[in-house]
Amino acid sequence: MGMTEHKVPVQSLIDHIKTAVDVDPWAKEMAAQMLRTQIDIPAEIEGGGSTWFYVCGVCHGQIDRKDRFCRHCGNAISWKEV
Repeated sequence: MGMTEHKVPVQSLIDHIKTAVDVDPWAKEMAAQMLRTQIDIPAEIEGGGSTWFYVCGVCHGQIDRKDRFCRHCGNAISWKEV
């Protein structure tokens, strides 16, 4: 069975990598960061008064409605819930 035939949730892969004991901590974080870009993170709205803006649901960096990926952390952005 080839690698593309497995349907493992990305978050499960991230959790597995983060608990690995035989992998360099830097490599674990880099792999987890790359995998997080495959998960659609809901955009959020922040601000107050008359100033409101969209932010990434992970890093809270400001994003535009046209962004598919956060320009700060690289996560995929979902606009379904906004």
